[in-house]
Amino acid sequence: MSDRRQRTDEILAALKSVVLNGEADGLAAGRIRSLTHCDGAVKAELLLDADSAATVRAAETALKKLPWVRDVRLSVVEPIAPTDQSPIRNIIAVASGKGGVGKSTVAVNLAAGLAARGLAVGLLDADIYGPSIPMMLGVRTAKPAVVTVNGKQMLAPVEAHGLKLMSMGFVVEEGKPVIWRGPMLHGALRQFFQDVAWGELDCLVVDLPPGTGDVALTMTQTISLSGAVVVSTPQQVAMLDAKKALQMFRETNVPVLGIVENMSGSVFGTGGALNWAEAEDVAPLGTIPLDARTCGAGDEGVPAVLSKAEDLARPFQKLVVAVEAALARRNAEQPARRALKLQS
Repeated sequence: MSDRRQRTDEILAALKSVVLNGEADGLAAGRIRSLTHCDGAVKAELLLDADSAATVRAAETALKKLPWVRDVRLSVVEPIAPTDQSPIRNIIAVASGKGGVGKSTVAVNLAAGLAARGLAVGLLDADIYGPSIPMMLGVRTAKPAVVTVNGKQMLAPVEAHGLKLMSMGFVVEEGKPVIWRGPMLHGALRQFFQDVAWGELDCLVVDLPPGTGDVALTMTQTISLSGAVVVSTPQQVAMLDAKKALQMFRETNVPVLGIVENMSGSVFGTGGALNWAEAEDVAPLGTIPLDARTCGAGDEGVPAVLSKAEDLARPFQKLVVAVEAALARRNAEQPARRALKLQS
């Protein structure tokens, strides 16, 4: 590890110790907009509310405890809003090159795990053709209420397991196919961002449809994504398509937080996706074993990450920690991308 990378990690560890709103890890959870350091001088922009002087002072104190730090300059930046009414600090896309690799399972458990760690989290089911989030979170019959925000009528997200949720499954009759072309898909995505009262979120997890079609391209080209998580099973046939998703994010300049190997074990093999991650110089975020209980949890509407069975929950909990760390590193090493609006 280079000295510069080591010092970046030391800065992140120091900021992680700062208590924010009664919760530890606050400043490591995507609140670092930019970070530079040189010859003992540290400069950072923090995504915080205006009345955060005490938090800034605590961060300065934590950084000055590092023996090599001689000067600290911190500034506060208001969270960039992807719409006029919703300050969302980070948007994470969960993607795969093909269906059937457990992408939605990863998205659900990532979102629920982040919420269990004290973050304000939303989950957007952008898999327009195959919305499964309502079933996987036990809210199949729920319908979003209509609320008025600043004189505008909007949809209120459905809430479950500490998450704010929106899905085409809430507005289309179950079992009815969605037969839409590009412009209609684009309009639905625009409404999910601009006409849903998300409120303030630390993170919005977006479950993309499989592949690199209209919805995925719209997201990568018009929404300010903080990063992407690519999901694949270990076998070569799945990775052939996952590589296309990875390349799509690279070509649209979306940071890739890492790769998840899902359904690892005797059936599909072990280590294939992690070896691919290493070859692509992408972070391996974790291995999720193939376990029938994970399937059962999805059918029952209770995320496996929240299970009382430690051996079932632990792989997802490790994934959550890895994604949170990768997001903090991304926000430390790169300026936040300015949010763009979906245009009608």
